[in-house]
Amino acid sequence: MSMVIKRAFWIFGTVSIVFLMVITATSHSVSAQEKSQDGWRVSPRKAKIINPIPADDASLALGKKIYQRECLECHGKTGKGDGPEASELEKTVGDFTDPKMREQSDGAIFWKISTGRRPMPGFKKLLTDEERWHVINYIRLAFNSPKK
Repeated sequence: MSMVIKRAFWIFGTVSIVFLMVITATSHSVSAQEKSQDGWRVSPRKAKIINPIPADDASLALGKKIYQRECLECHGKTGKGDGPEASELEKTVGDFTDPKMREQSDGAIFWKISTGRRPMPGFKKLLTDEERWHVINYIRLAFNSPKK
C-alpha cells in the first residue's frame, strides 16, 4: 500500500473517531438537562441552586404581592395559567397547580423566571434575586406545589 493511501486511511479513521466522540458528548449533555413538562430545558447546574430564602410569613406575603403585580395577569388568581391575558398569548401559560410542578426544583423555576421564554419575559432585570425567590415560596404554598 502506498504511503498516500495509508495516510488517507489514518486521517479518515482519526476524523471518524473525533466525530463519534463529539456526537456522544452532545447527546449526553442534552439528556443530562432537567426537562419539565413544557420541554423547557434547564441545565443541571442551574436546577441544583437552592432557595436561600426561608418560606416564612414575611416571604410569603412579599411573594404574593409580587405575584399579584407581575404574574397574575397570565398565570391567574389560582395559578392555573388562566389569567385575563393568557387567552391572548400564542402559547399555553404554565399551570402552577399541575402535579408536574412539584417535580421541578426551586433552582429550575428560578432560572425560568430569570430568563423567561416567549411570551413570558425574563425577570432578571425587573426583580431582584430575593424577590424571585419570594415568588417561588409563594407559588409553592399558594398553589399546593411543595418544594422539591
